[in-house]
Amino acid sequence: MTRKIHLVFKTHLDIGFTDHAAKVRAQYHERFIPQAIDTGEHFFAEDPEHPKFIWTTGAWLIWDHLNSQSPERVQRLERAIDRGLIRWHALPFTTHSELMSPAVFRAGLSYSQELDKRFGKQTIASKMTDVPGHTIGIVPLLAEAGVRFLHLGVNSASPPPDVPDVFRWRAPDGAEIVVLYQKSYGETSFPEGFDEGLGFAHTNDNMGPQSVPQTVDAWRELQGHNPDTEVVASTLDAYGEILWARREEFPVVDLELGDNWIHGAGTDPDKLKRFLHLQRLYDRFAEEGLTPSRLAFGRGLTMVAEHTWGVDIKSYLRDDQAWDRPTFETARAGDYRFQYSEASWAEQRAYLDAAVAELEPADRALAEAAEDPTIEGSGWFVETDPSTGDVILIRSPAGVELRGEGGSLLGYRYESYDASDVAAHMDTYLTHRAQWAILDHIKPGLDQAASARSLSFTPKLVDGAATLDTAAHATLGAPARIAYRFRALDSRHLEITVELLDKPANRMPEAGFVTFTPSGAHDWQFLKMGQWLPANRIATKGGGQLQAVAAVRTIGVELRPLDTPLVAPTATKFMPFNPSPPDFSAGLRFNLHNNKWGTNFPMWWGAERFEARFVLEL
Repeated sequence: MTRKIHLVFKTHLDIGFTDHAAKVRAQYHERFIPQAIDTGEHFFAEDPEHPKFIWTTGAWLIWDHLNSQSPERVQRLERAIDRGLIRWHALPFTTHSELMSPAVFRAGLSYSQELDKRFGKQTIASKMTDVPGHTIGIVPLLAEAGVRFLHLGVNSASPPPDVPDVFRWRAPDGAEIVVLYQKSYGETSFPEGFDEGLGFAHTNDNMGPQSVPQTVDAWRELQGHNPDTEVVASTLDAYGEILWARREEFPVVDLELGDNWIHGAGTDPDKLKRFLHLQRLYDRFAEEGLTPSRLAFGRGLTMVAEHTWGVDIKSYLRDDQAWDRPTFETARAGDYRFQYSEASWAEQRAYLDAAVAELEPADRALAEAAEDPTIEGSGWFVETDPSTGDVILIRSPAGVELRGEGGSLLGYRYESYDASDVAAHMDTYLTHRAQWAILDHIKPGLDQAASARSLSFTPKLVDGAATLDTAAHATLGAPARIAYRFRALDSRHLEITVELLDKPANRMPEAGFVTFTPSGAHDWQFLKMGQWLPANRIATKGGGQLQAVAAVRTIGVELRPLDTPLVAPTATKFMPFNPSPPDFSAGLRFNLHNNKWGTNFPMWWGAERFEARFVLEL
């Protein structure tokens, strides 16, 4: 039997990265979507039954065009959709899915559902590109929405989880989808025993769809590599149906995969804190009942979880000199490259304001409240270390005690890194050394920074205040002081606030952690996307080293981070990539802030005051 390739034309969407997000969005609406229609209409005129070009993209972009452009543009897109020349998949865009609650993830799926209803389609396929991994918590939500197929195309410089190329991804509740995992944005592949394969004609980040000549070249190249093979312009849905019909032939994977890019979310702690507060409010709205304005609010929150958090650092910042504090502060004040980069980060934070603006006044007042409502109680006892200020013991009103391993239960630690640490990360993480990959991950010129240090700092009590090393504060990015506050919520719940005071912005790599090391605690579970999962049951090369969670628990203890969801094993170094499943036997540490990576995340963060709250349940 002649082999057959289903060829999908696609452009990788970054809502930002190649420029400010507003410019990228305009580029798609003014140039790229019209160009996709132009190319599609040309091949439709050649052969209406079998056009050689069908353009696929995430549902948000199609929805956005239909709801923001002129009547003429809308009508033209509607006609292209009716002719089958433009097709969306079930997801709005690529996200860091671990950051999202089930309700917000469903809000993202609602774009495709709305388009399906409008145009009489049934979308069963989905795709995410670039981000190396996702949480298994998305599986039941995709299955619930009728999605049967997920294509994951990974940034080629990043290690993907150690999983089969094609598998049935099965969640703890038994829900499953078929996944095709590829070590690039998308390439031609035939599952073993299949005579029908999936191929991609992929243009890179925001490069736009193919022209007619580029489409012809894509066909010629594919045919040249696959002689005696039938090639058809197709959709992810069409190929997803083929895989789903033969799903019993694929192995089952029931592991968490994780996201080894999730550390990027720690580069903007204020944005992340506000996002989590608003997400909890949207979860409440989803339980009470969604109105159009509330759904629009939830959809707005999905933009924060989109995987682009700023412009491409190697293209727009491009400085290898301004690392030490004096030169950095001078560049930040007067160098246009620094200002343009910071403006892109501010633009991304503004998604939160835009989401809140969708709400009716009564709901908006809830969104603008300073923090989640709580009820106060009393009767708790907390003991702290007289030398560091660390919490060493907590006792509930019922007399239940929680002690720390090695004398510390909970405390703040600051770490700074130098060029050797960055090199260790690259040596353990990168799958190849193409120039763009090196520039995405390196801190160019850091080896010349006089003040760069590879050190860890523990606070010391000075005049009753937990104080960080004065040199680390003056030349690096350590906060000047740490404060701890405790508020009894009821007989079982205690709110713990870790407050960072006078944390300077610092371009050199750094990270701050709150350790949580209960004595004798083992068998941790993490709450991710609404599911409790074993903390260490995660695929090799996955995102186990750092995970975004809604809560952690072990026997008798649960801790919910309200403002800072990233959690790592205490005993594992932060910089080198650890491909092994994580070991949490020595305890946890929550990452409050880091600027580990470049690419498209903020490169520095400072705050006069930052509060990270945790709710402890005994």
